[in-house]
Amino acid sequence: MQFISTSLIAIMAAAITAAPTPNAQEASATAATQLIDLWVDKDFLGLKFTGSSTVNTCNNLSGGFRDSVSSGKAKAGFRCTVWVDNDCLGTGFSFNANPGSNLFPSWINDQSSSWKCVTA
Repeated sequence: MQFISTSLIAIMAAAITAAPTPNAQEASATAATQLIDLWVDKDFLGLKFTGSSTVNTCNNLSGGFRDSVSSGKAKAGFRCTVWVDNDCLGTGFSFNANPGSNLFPSWINDQSSSWKCVTA
């Protein structure tokens, strides 16, 4: 009986260690990446928000950055959009890494509620 129990435990342990694990490429595809920098003042000045997320995922702004950002830059290799409404709804304004936008248009300046970045 003890032999059967010991054998069963050994077989179960081998099965658990043989379970497939995601490869590094799959894991990095879903990892949060720094995608966007937003500032509360024009010309990339004042308090700065750096947004991390997965590419092509909508994120709502919160705290002191909701309805208060005036300039922004996407990180290199990305194009980002800020929206006037939560959940990336309503009208959006897009910008790249260089030159970014040193002053958002008046209709979205200090009115951004959400953001999303895609590969440029």
